[in-house]
Amino acid sequence: MFAPNDDQQLLIDSARRFTQKHYADDKLGQMGEAPLNTTLWAEMAEAGWLMLPFAEADGGLQGEGQSGLGDCVSLFEVLGEGLVVEPVLASTILAGGLIAASAESQQRSDLIEGIVSGGAPIGVALHEPRARHDIWYCEARATRSGDGWTLSGHKSLAHGAAAAETIIVLARIDGEPGSGDAGLGLFLVPADGAGVTVTPYRLRDDHWAADVALDNAAVGADALLLDTGAAAEALHKVIDKARLLLAAEGTGIMRRLCLATQAYTMDRKQFGVPLATFQVLQHRMVDMSVAFDQTRSLVYEAVTHDAAGDADAMTRAARAAYRAVSEDGVEVGKQAVQLHGGMGMSEELPLGRALRRLLAIRQAFPL
Repeated sequence: MFAPNDDQQLLIDSARRFTQKHYADDKLGQMGEAPLNTTLWAEMAEAGWLMLPFAEADGGLQGEGQSGLGDCVSLFEVLGEGLVVEPVLASTILAGGLIAASAESQQRSDLIEGIVSGGAPIGVALHEPRARHDIWYCEARATRSGDGWTLSGHKSLAHGAAAAETIIVLARIDGEPGSGDAGLGLFLVPADGAGVTVTPYRLRDDHWAADVALDNAAVGADALLLDTGAAAEALHKVIDKARLLLAAEGTGIMRRLCLATQAYTMDRKQFGVPLATFQVLQHRMVDMSVAFDQTRSLVYEAVTHDAAGDADAMTRAARAAYRAVSEDGVEVGKQAVQLHGGMGMSEELPLGRALRRLLAIRQAFPL
């Protein structure tokens, strides 16, 4: 079973100091005020967080044959615990993973360099209003036009696109909506390009997303990042990795909720004794802790399979971890709010934000 090594523990400790400084409870009201806090984004880049998933050859931290999954899991657990809202997953895992899967080129190198150095995040537009979270139901259309392409359609809930200068758009090249993952391509689209309208908005979990409207948006031939076949293959892998890291983020949130609830019930008294002395509440808190341990074990199991080179087992464990966070994580959030009583409903405590983030994780890439 995976356990953080010395380097990963140093990463956890430094990331926790960062979140305790910048995402303390008294700063909760400031979270997500803008699509991107550029000062914190630059600090994340300087700390090396944005280069964790990338190979050394691409300017990252991973040696040959290493995926960096254990490093990323260690980081995302702390990001979850701190309720960090910056688009680390969108830019490094989703966009970065798709770019890394493309053919070697100067454009590829420049894009990855921009990510790891803390440049503007790169957004990913996969979802559509009529698809109900099924990204493979894609109505957005890419049509060859001279030496380039013309894109039309409407993408919604685009990850990281609210602060992006470039957005990776999933569009259909061949076939019709409902024909699965065949005939789809991934395109690099400038956020300020002609025929492109980006409408950013703040979500209930304080993260930001955007709708992307494409009205005969013309892009060059080099805008095609991944053609049919390659696009679907890369997306399946990247989304499973994203599910695992969302599960890791969720376990960090669950840990925070468990610790906060234990502390509150020890401090809060009823009939002259701490709430934590009541057996029925003890049982509920044990259930919360067991749910956290089981979910975290599934996350760590996925990392172990990845280190062993068993991609299929890693995918199964990643999906199991994501489902566990989607179900048990949300239940832990509800229990934490209820066990805090009236205070659990206040915005002064992080409980409501934590539960809203767990609900958003459940809806990100449902199985």
